[in-house]
Amino acid sequence: MLKRHLLLASVLAGTFAITACSQQTEENTEAAVESAGDDAAANVDAAAAETDAAAAEAEAAAQDAGTEVAEGAETAGAAATDALENTGDAIAEGTNTAVENTAEAVADGANDVAVDAEQQY
Repeated sequence: MLKRHLLLASVLAGTFAITACSQQTEENTEAAVESAGDDAAANVDAAAAETDAAAAEAEAAAQDAGTEVAEGAETAGAAATDALENTGDAIAEGTNTAVENTAEAVADGANDVAVDAEQQY
């Protein structure tokens, strides 16, 4: 009979131990789920912050690129204007030189004709 009581006591002790372990396991599971949820929320918040920062950097880079393109276009326009001005100056100088040379040749020719005419008469 003592063996039966010891056996019964052992079975009851085992049942209580399993029940206690089950309760502890359930509490641990709940804590783990809650912790995982907190971690996931923190990760989502961190990812959102990183995404916002990346978007801000991309926007700043786009604005900088736009500014550089505008400055480059302004510089190119100024260079083109200067080139046209220089071309106009070169054409004017060349035309003036040609007109001067032509006038000089005509004057020389007229002088030669006048000299020839004086010598003949």
